[in-house]
Amino acid sequence: MTEEILNYQRIKNISQKMDSHIDNDDSKLISYCNSLQKSKGETPFLTAQLYYTIGTGYFAAYSRGIENEWSSPYIKRAVYYLRKALHEVASHKEEYYSFDNGNKTAYLSTSHLRSKISINLANYLAEQHRHIEALEFYDIAINEKNAFGLTTKARCLIKMSESTYDKNARFFFYKQAYKLSKIAALPESICTPSEQDIFENLKRQLNHYSTWFEYQYPDYIESDHSDTHREKFMNRKHKYYLDWIGQNNLFLNFTNNVITEEYAYEDCLNLPPFSGKIDTLLLQSEELAYHSHFEEMKDTYLYARYIFHTALQIPLDMDHIYNSTASQVDSYDSTFYSLRTNHYKTALRCLYSMQDKIAYFIYKFYKIPESEIEERDVTMRKIFQAGKKPNSWLNRSDNPFLKAIFFLSQDIIDTSGNKPTTNKDPNASLFVADVKFPRANLANKLRNALEHKSLKIVDSFGYELSQRPYNPERTLKIAERKLSELDADSEEHKELVELIEEKKRLQSYGEAISIEDLEQQIMDLFKMSKTAMMYLALSIHHHEKSLPDDDALLVSREVPYR
Repeated sequence: MTEEILNYQRIKNISQKMDSHIDNDDSKLISYCNSLQKSKGETPFLTAQLYYTIGTGYFAAYSRGIENEWSSPYIKRAVYYLRKALHEVASHKEEYYSFDNGNKTAYLSTSHLRSKISINLANYLAEQHRHIEALEFYDIAINEKNAFGLTTKARCLIKMSESTYDKNARFFFYKQAYKLSKIAALPESICTPSEQDIFENLKRQLNHYSTWFEYQYPDYIESDHSDTHREKFMNRKHKYYLDWIGQNNLFLNFTNNVITEEYAYEDCLNLPPFSGKIDTLLLQSEELAYHSHFEEMKDTYLYARYIFHTALQIPLDMDHIYNSTASQVDSYDSTFYSLRTNHYKTALRCLYSMQDKIAYFIYKFYKIPESEIEERDVTMRKIFQAGKKPNSWLNRSDNPFLKAIFFLSQDIIDTSGNKPTTNKDPNASLFVADVKFPRANLANKLRNALEHKSLKIVDSFGYELSQRPYNPERTLKIAERKLSELDADSEEHKELVELIEEKKRLQSYGEAISIEDLEQQIMDLFKMSKTAMMYLALSIHHHEKSLPDDDALLVSREVPYR
């Protein structure tokens, strides 16, 4: 199927037809969404509108019972297309999109579209129990002055407070929800007309919440201890490092998701209390196996974070003794070989290793039977999914945070169905892809290249120049076209086949990524790794609360700290 380019009027008609399918609970909704997958708009703004429409269609298919299983592919496609929409609207730099509408010029607000996409994307993530990840998308809408983002984020924070075991974080979730509620109640807080009814309803609910908060925390209405707390820094370097962590929300604690003040400057994420049957055969170290493993993952994260920050301070062209005794091959593609880029690779290896460690923790803690997956086969990919369906143990579970990790894993592992990709695909190529979309295929290709093939970290400008053939007539596309015109038995055909095969063999030798894209990719992986660890801890808290009271003799282990 060829890509279809659509103008504003056609996309408007598609939106109206989609609304009709949704309103009528039409069984044709899914096939209609599928039929639009190869379409694009004439501009990034119109493409964003189209993807937004497709995403809302898939979400309606998920939520209205056409497909009611929790792991429905339609909720994943809804998130996927709204991410695509955000990617496209980011390419539209003007404040408005203008187009001819009869005898006059009409204008559509970029801010309005971006805020709608962001709120829906956040809501869809929340539907997957991924409330932590939803926060940043509510913030996009709030920054675009859409007050609906205030109320929906407040609702999300209240939901988060109900599931956390960290009393400190629970208070700050409550406090942030209260502050957002008060701002939403101001006369100048407005939203788009299509969201007005829901906005007013949420405001009424939040008014009751604000009254409750003021009664519960009368001493913390105007300020709280986060405003006055001052961290004791060892030196300026220490302060600079911790400030960077806080501003990027990279501390391992729940509180840093909502505040960036010095009060949140600690890595205090630990496993919640949980009980177990008395087993006199266990050594003390075995009783603490889960805590020890979680601490190992934390330490890996902290080391990777420090190495990455250290690398950011190192000039790319700085000479270093580690490679001062070697000469370097100039491969004519602007590849960097330096201490900085090797630190980046070390950070990546650490973050990738955490994925399978989290999977192994889940395997052990939740006692997944070997009949479903053998211990030696445990990876982030295999722990959750067999083929296109979730594994049986996950379907049997009602733990929302295990399912949140399942959905998050779709952002880390390759979910493209193992279809081959080429560097001509802008959504698959490491170098030209926007690193935030699609995250799954990009992260998978990057990991595969780093661990098994060749990963080149390059200067973006120099690399692009190096990929242009000296002779525009000597490209793979032209060679393949010429091959189709030659006699298959001719000597020229055989020689050209060999040249094409060699070109493809070396073209797929490895991957190249610009240093700017790699830095953003690493930051994304830090956030995903931190979020996965939080969901893991929350899943244990949920599991412990859900255990039946069967009069079994249980004991809660006191955890020692150094």
